[in-house]
Amino acid sequence: TPKGNWADRINLGGYTQLRYSQPISGDHVHLTSPGDKSVAENQGFFIRRARIVLSGNISDHLYFYSQTELAAAPSNADHNGFAQIRDMSADISFDDQKEYRIRAGVSKVPYGFEILQSSSNRLAMDRADAVNIASRDERELGVMFYWAPSHIRDRFRDLVRSGLKGSGDYGVLGIGVYNGQGLNRLEANDNKHRAIRLSYPFKFDSGQFFEVGASAFSGKYVPTVGT
Repeated sequence: TPKGNWADRINLGGYTQLRYSQPISGDHVHLTSPGDKSVAENQGFFIRRARIVLSGNISDHLYFYSQTELAAAPSNADHNGFAQIRDMSADISFDDQKEYRIRAGVSKVPYGFEILQSSSNRLAMDRADAVNIASRDERELGVMFYWAPSHIRDRFRDLVRSGLKGSGDYGVLGIGVYNGQGLNRLEANDNKHRAIRLSYPFKFDSGQFFEVGASAFSGKYVPTVGT
């Protein structure tokens, strides 16, 4: 067996979403979305996302994932095109099957169903505002614990690979502790947010999938006022 090369364990990828927003957010439509600046008046062509992803297994028990957004915009800015961290985390597994693992760094908050789905697999209109605003930017800096049997982890991955509306591999049980002030924002109090999520994808003999789950989070958020 030839000796493995370190580059064989590293993956480089990404995607871009270009949008023409005027038909859905024209001057007489009056649509707005708190999480999407392109849904507003006087909008035209817009790069919604421009992502570069670097990931790979450093060792049998250490996996890293890095995603950089190149179309970000600071708060209250009238221009975009800034680079911003979207994900920067390491998965540390405690067993050979990787059923028990800790994810440390910037990653998705284990809350809800649709906000855990990749933006590359979703329709143009973004996540439901009521859920998305509750977990601002969907990601945070903290430590998450995930557990799922290996065959269920395979089922989570198969749902995504098949193009079905799966949430991805965020465990049957997910528990997280994180800052809570929002992605790439400094913490503003001593309180830490806490989240818990339970989810199980059933697979019937017919091949039909049915995923059921529940999630909750708690924490104190400090509002800020822009200029």
